[in-house]
Amino acid sequence: MQRSDPVFRRSLEGALRAGQAGALPLHFRAAVLHRYLQAPGAKILRSDTVGRLLRPGRPILDFGLVEDDRVIHLRFDDLVQLVAEDERDHWLDHLLMPPLSRSLLEMQRNPSSCHDDGPIREWRPPPEDE
Repeated sequence: MQRSDPVFRRSLEGALRAGQAGALPLHFRAAVLHRYLQAPGAKILRSDTVGRLLRPGRPILDFGLVEDDRVIHLRFDDLVQLVAEDERDHWLDHLLMPPLSRSLLEMQRNPSSCHDDGPIREWRPPPEDE
């Protein structure tokens, strides 16, 4: 796993200070955009690492391009505000999962349920992180 980039860190710091979790990025397979290019007049403009989806009569959607254009990312708020509600399942079908504990997500989603994830033990940081 790569360490945090200074620009990402400043973005996160700003989101934390402002209480704006919606500013945090979500990652998707770039294939999520294929369906939009089928619409008349739709196009994507891009630089090396940023793209913009343009569709007549629809909001502009800006996104980051990473992983040799195979992955895009945009802010959670942009997904909520700029992607129509009836299109969100399509986006969720292309959502990429960062490294995370599925057990923690299950526990937070349903705190009263039982979660057996192995024996309880003391945690020690791996040698490279000391």
